[in-house]
Amino acid sequence: MFVLEAIKKYAGMNRTAIVSRGWELTYAQLDRRSDAFAAWLDEQYPNSTKPVIIYGDKHPDFLPCIFGALKSGRAYVPVDSVVPRSRMAEIEAEISPDVVVDFTVPDGGVLKSILQTAPAAQIPRGRWVSGSDTVYILFTSGSTGKPKGVPVTAANLDSFYRGLIPFMGDEGGVILDQVSYSFDVSGCSVYAGISRGMTLISLDRETVEDMPAMFDFLRGSGLTTWVSTPSFAEICARSKVFTSELMPKLERFLFCGEVLPGRLCAELNERFPGAGVLNAYGPTEATVMVTAIWVTPEMHGDPRGVPIGSPIGGVKLKLDTENGGELLILGDQVAPCYLERPELTAERFFTDAETGLRGYRTGDICTEENGLYYYRGRRDNQLKLHGHRIELEDIESNLARVENIAQAAVIPVWENGRAQYLAAFVLLKQDDGLTSLKRTIEIKKHAGEYLPAYMIPRKIITLDAFPLNINGKVDKKELAARLDAK
Repeated sequence: MFVLEAIKKYAGMNRTAIVSRGWELTYAQLDRRSDAFAAWLDEQYPNSTKPVIIYGDKHPDFLPCIFGALKSGRAYVPVDSVVPRSRMAEIEAEISPDVVVDFTVPDGGVLKSILQTAPAAQIPRGRWVSGSDTVYILFTSGSTGKPKGVPVTAANLDSFYRGLIPFMGDEGGVILDQVSYSFDVSGCSVYAGISRGMTLISLDRETVEDMPAMFDFLRGSGLTTWVSTPSFAEICARSKVFTSELMPKLERFLFCGEVLPGRLCAELNERFPGAGVLNAYGPTEATVMVTAIWVTPEMHGDPRGVPIGSPIGGVKLKLDTENGGELLILGDQVAPCYLERPELTAERFFTDAETGLRGYRTGDICTEENGLYYYRGRRDNQLKLHGHRIELEDIESNLARVENIAQAAVIPVWENGRAQYLAAFVLLKQDDGLTSLKRTIEIKKHAGEYLPAYMIPRKIITLDAFPLNINGKVDKKELAARLDAK
């Protein structure tokens, strides 16, 4: 597998693989520790290749365990430490693993001893995961309330990597490792970063929650590539410190996982004039990202929004006009199935009759103009409000066009199974000195320039910052809970 070959290559070059506050790991250490973990797995469970569950945050040994599992021919299942134990139990029941590495509880030095014990012999490359072997299984939320697993293969990742390479610049550099390993966008750092011999700047949750300390850490990092959701960058941009003086070597921002606001792009261009902004799109089921585009100044104020770009690598896209323009993804990046969910697999995955390629129905509504694709919202985010069909993302993007609004999140308020009205949570660019009532009146008045009356939220609530879920996206469940508490 390409990433394991890269670790072996860079292990002999005296390069640093990962740096965090208080610790760092060289490529040589990453190679030795992952070899040791692979050897231990083979010794303890010689007749099994069950996936390894790894539970925690940005622990120093998280990546050695990931790559050790892959060297032993096993997939891994990353689960973030904020996931409740009850949900973790559901995942364990579905995977039935031999090994669970739990970084949230002390183990008396057992894992440390395992990783420091040199294997009696090298793990043969023939044991490494490859081709159709599953590399990882990510569990995402399911409509039934039960998490659903998405197995991604070595061939899927190889296709993703080849598609991303043209956007990564020269070999080497320093890349941000902030995204949770249980969120597929982290693959840009874990797979593309490591495979290019980059140094990962690892930000654990404790560091992220202390912004001044995080900025101090980033100041000396030499960061060249920023990877995050737009929401995390929005939070950082609220500080005047977040400029090219903080990260003078920064060459690119890579955003994925959320709609990228044009205003954020404009602000980043102003603060980091030497860094390009790359907007990418892709669902977990199609391996991290399938489209990308360098954002130009002309796109900042485009009423269509910032495009999600054109297909990368060998990806092919189609729009299902019979389903409102639903985006269909075809190609080698499409995962094989949902884990143990044959009915859902049959509903969302298919073989394209025209090309014979593996396909996935995204549920995302898109349009295409001159080879560029634009995201228009979710099929399942469509709702009827007093007889009108609306898209929540449509309202959010238009609220963000109101002069003093930096970002907006809209949620429906339900009663007796029906949406009764809409509520909007907004971040202001600057304090307007208005009362809540006057501010709401002003925002509604200006929103009326872009939205019909039935799409203007009844309630408008200002926040200092949006709550984020473990994937770095705006946590709308938390916003709904706050609304219920009012």
